[in-house]
Order: sequence, then structure tokens, then C-alpha cells
Amino acid sequence: MTGSGRPSAPFARWSGLLVVVIILAAACGGTTRGPAKPSARANDQMSALIAAARAEVELDLSWAPGFLDSPDELRRETEGFNRIYGLNLKVPFKAGASMREGTARTIQDFQSGAKASTDIVLGTEADINDLAKSGVLISEPWSAWSPNITSPRMVAVGGVAVQVQTRMPGITYNSAKLSGAAAPRTLADLLRPEYKGRVATTLSTALFERLAGSEVWGPERTLAYVRKLAGQVTGFVECGDEDRIANGEFDAFVYDCGGARVQQMKAKGTLIGWSVPSDGALLGYLYMGVPKNATHPNAAKLWISYMLGREAQDLMYEYGYADHHLVPGSKTFLEVDRATKSGAKFYELTVEAIQVDAAKGAKAIGAQLQAILRDAVAQRK
Repeated sequence: MTGSGRPSAPFARWSGLLVVVIILAAACGGTTRGPAKPSARANDQMSALIAAARAEVELDLSWAPGFLDSPDELRRETEGFNRIYGLNLKVPFKAGASMREGTARTIQDFQSGAKASTDIVLGTEADINDLAKSGVLISEPWSAWSPNITSPRMVAVGGVAVQVQTRMPGITYNSAKLSGAAAPRTLADLLRPEYKGRVATTLSTALFERLAGSEVWGPERTLAYVRKLAGQVTGFVECGDEDRIANGEFDAFVYDCGGARVQQMKAKGTLIGWSVPSDGALLGYLYMGVPKNATHPNAAKLWISYMLGREAQDLMYEYGYADHHLVPGSKTFLEVDRATKSGAKFYELTVEAIQVDAAKGAKAIGAQLQAILRDAVAQRK
């Protein structure tokens, strides 16, 4: 799965600062063990799901552009999925709207009584939180039957979705212009005079909103920073348009859509740089969940379980340069570990984090952040 650009066991809670010892224990310890052996009851549940999926004949997927861009990736995943579960399902894929637009459509379809346009939703912690609040997603005891989903940390509260891929948003920069001490390593670096008029950001302020979380910077510090950053920003860049940084239109892009996108560009020979801002290191996830109005819910559940197995994770990394850093054998773990050893202190972006902040009555500042940046860009045109 490529991207341009987050049970019956106790649910994972927001952990605030992601301590490196926890990451190392979870990931390094996991690399020496295979999936837990399923119990007899789990085998019965799995068998029932497989039988129901066989009757469904196919699995329909529709996600934002930038995912499953290579037909070969989907073909190999489908072959592996069918082989493991003894199925012969077809898995047609249709590129849909943006992730946020897709979330809105999924909610609308559910509320109107229509069938879901996709059997599996793919989204960030914000998307899954919106879908969960609207009651769209099936609550599933994943760990009760899936041998690949054994850690409660990877399951969203209520069992409504599962993390399938780690994403590390950071700073994409033009490495032909910026290198050594001139390359941005912190969010504060982007406020230096030499960056004035050379910085891009996204129209969405979702990641800055996460930075404003109570366990990270908080709303006041984030607003103060974005007001200063607005003086440096002259345009907006969307996920998939990072070549605008490489070709010199902008020198830096923050927050970007994750280091995986830069790795894809480097693999094609593009000269481009990337860094994790040590003063605002965020660790997020892509989640998968099943809408209650999905046409093929049983096949969808099996697909999500398959995506957390090593075979699918390897395919995910081969095509998209990202997997889940806590799945045994993860390659992304090495990148998280390297950034941590370089001084980054990651904050996790999870569904639970959003819900905890909401329960605390956290100030919603998304509209303010968007207005600050839009006004700044408009004044420079």
C-alpha cells in the first residue's frame, strides 16, 4: 500500500510521549517471535469468517489517490490473501476522492442508508475518530481471532479500526539548496530569515492541530508558532506534489505527508531531503476499519488481518517504503529508532489522543490555523 502524504483485550490508551525504551522493547522483542498460536475458539471464528467471505465472492476497495497506485501491488496482495485463506476472491480497486472527502462520503452513505462505496475505510486518526463518532464502523474483537493483531496498542478504542502502517510526518526540503547546517532539523529552523518566502505547507492543518494536543505543545504555543510560520509561507502543497520542492519552487514543506513519500522519490533518482523535526516529532498511523454498511464485511475483516502479517507488510514497504513499526520484522522500526537516537521524542497521533483531548475540553483551533495561513498566502499573491 503506497501513500503520498494511525478487542477483547484492554484498549490501548493515549501514551503521550513515546518513550524510546517502550518502542525498543515492543519492536525488538517482537522480532524474535512469530504470531501467537491461535486458540481453538479463534480457529473457529476464523473458519466462520473464511466461509462467510467465500460466499461474498469479492472485496471492493476505493481509497484516496496515492494508494495502490501500482496494479502489481494489488495483484500480489490479492494472490497472497487468497492463498493464505484458501479463497478465490476478486479485489477490484477504484481511486476515490481525497481521504477527508472519502470520510465525509462514507458517513453520508451510512446516514442515508446507502451501501458503502468501499468495504474497507483507510484513514488517519482524525478520519477514524469522525467515523467512530458517527457510528459508521463495525466494532470487532480483532485480537480474539486474528493471529496478526495481538497488540491492543494497534487497535482503536472500541475495536472500530486497526493501525496498519506507521507514518512520520516531517520536513521535506530541497537538498540541492539546503545541506549541512543549512538544512532544517527543527520547526524553529523554518523561522530563520533565510526561509522567508520559501516555505510551503498543506491546506489542511490537521497535523498542526495534533501538535496542539494537550500532551504535545498545547493550543497557545501552536497558534503562536503558526502565526510566525505564516510569515515564511508563500504557498500550499498537497500530498503527491513534493516535486515542487525538488524543482525549487519552494525550499521546504512542513508538515509533509511522511518520509515514505520522499523515499519513493529518492528511489526514482530525485534529489530531495527529509528530516524529523526534533522539537515537534509526530508518529502517526494509517488505520483500516469496516463500515457497517459494507457489502463484503467478512472479506474486509480478513483483509485487514492479512495486512498485519509479515508478507503484506513487506509488500507495503516494497511499494510504499512504510510498514508498521511494531510488527515483528518491521523496516520502518529502523527509521523510528534512528530518529529517536538522533534526539527526536515522538508523540503518538492516535484516535485515543483525540478523544482524550476532547474529553478534557481542549480548544479546537483548526479554523484559526487555516485562517492564519490562508490569509498569509493570499496577501503574497
